[in-house]
Amino acid sequence: MRKTRLIVVALMRLNLIAHAYTYGGLPEGATMRLEKGTIVEMQYSPDGSMLAVATLMGIWLYDTTTLAEVDLLDDNRLWALTLAFSPDGKSLAAGSLEGDVRLWDTRTGKLRRILTGHTSVVNSVAFSPDGKTIASGSHDKTARLWDAGTGKLRFVLSGHSGPILTVAFSPDGMTLASCGWDSGTRLRMWDVKTGNSQRILNRRFSGVRSVAFHTGGNILAIGTGYSNVQLWNPKTGEYVHTLTGHAKRVYDVAFSPNGKKLASASADNTVRLWNMSTCELEHILTGHPETVGSVAFSPDGRTLASGSRDGTVLFWELAPPLIVDALVGDVNGDRLVNLADLASVGQRIGETGDSDADVDGDRVVNIYDLVHVAGAIGDAKPSADTLAASSFSAAEVEGWLNQARGLDLTDPKTQRGIRFLERLLSGFLPKKTALLQNYPNPFNPETWIPYHLAREVGVAILIYDTKGTLVRRLALGYRAAGYYADRGRAAYWDGRNEDGESVASGVYFYRLRAGDFAASRRMVIVK
Repeated sequence: MRKTRLIVVALMRLNLIAHAYTYGGLPEGATMRLEKGTIVEMQYSPDGSMLAVATLMGIWLYDTTTLAEVDLLDDNRLWALTLAFSPDGKSLAAGSLEGDVRLWDTRTGKLRRILTGHTSVVNSVAFSPDGKTIASGSHDKTARLWDAGTGKLRFVLSGHSGPILTVAFSPDGMTLASCGWDSGTRLRMWDVKTGNSQRILNRRFSGVRSVAFHTGGNILAIGTGYSNVQLWNPKTGEYVHTLTGHAKRVYDVAFSPNGKKLASASADNTVRLWNMSTCELEHILTGHPETVGSVAFSPDGRTLASGSRDGTVLFWELAPPLIVDALVGDVNGDRLVNLADLASVGQRIGETGDSDADVDGDRVVNIYDLVHVAGAIGDAKPSADTLAASSFSAAEVEGWLNQARGLDLTDPKTQRGIRFLERLLSGFLPKKTALLQNYPNPFNPETWIPYHLAREVGVAILIYDTKGTLVRRLALGYRAAGYYADRGRAAYWDGRNEDGESVASGVYFYRLRAGDFAASRRMVIVK
């Protein structure tokens, strides 16, 4: 196993002891400690600027640059069991022992509203990827879905026979997973739009305290009381694999931002890092003297924070192989993410097992991987020349886009990828229909006639001699909007007339008819 550097951070009354340390440059052995008891859950803000820590004595925020307390939240001294940032980082939700969900504005620290309705402890809260819905799971055996904007209750999800300890949204925001201490402990999947039960996984899990969806949506990790992490396909309900090695109950699981790693925290006082491409153990992180109850990856994937019952937070500086988020989508390894990577994934959709094109690490190359690459390319819009040289067509891009839209993806990363595909497709579409010069010209005996179409239309090429007599009609049928310039797409004339006879040397004229558009050009046959 590769070496991972440990940065020990404990906090004294939420203030630094003697030093101010820079994030990412903390000296080994630096010691700070929380005097607020058991750390129940931790979350990084989406921009990585803050770390929120929930304890049985309140919620505390730290600046990740200085590790100093950020005293922002009003009325935060509640017994908090769970917390979650909204995707835009502007809100923080927390569930309490009092049975309510509290929502703060992180910019002002003001308590925005309190969501009431549960009749017992709220054990878990989560924001949907689009930030519009909050889910909560409670000891009252129900999960609830709330409108994040208004605080109104949307659905009460009933069906569990015991306390619900964990809830999690799928990456597309369409499904909610819930689990806890049922009789037999069943994991349930819910339709977020209707509140209806979708599926119950046919397995007993024993006291599940944490579940996490893989970034690709095809794997659900379940930390169990059997001292292992089980992997399931949430879309089919099929069992995938079990990660074994912990000696006691697993309290928390979390995927790295790029989906290539899974962290698991356990009552055996360790954190384990798993490679999701191989499902093999990569690191055992030791240093906590008591149960590790929570783990959280920083948004850039460079740091893993782990929190313990003894009140300590350890920050692990991950080895370089884990620091890949800046180049997520670099399929060909050239340290760039561009159309070449997009084409590589597009050509390999359907591959299973280990594959460089499997960007999200779920061992299947699919539209999720392609959308992740598209989102990583950025805001650029390729030029017509670049697109003409690419190894895919407008039709392929349109197919990818339709698949992605059909999945109703709502998280920011995949939405960015969909927007890039839209720009990419628009780059394939000319602003005007045009007829271009044939090539080669002069020619003998064959030539190609290029053209551009601004919209889908019926296309025909008419070839005349100098007397205006029709020599040949090339009926091309309906063509989608796009560039028909290369030899695989341009109109082809073999230098023969309608009777199949070779025409004589001389000047000829060709005319494009595309709907109400018409244009003519001159060409020469030399024999």
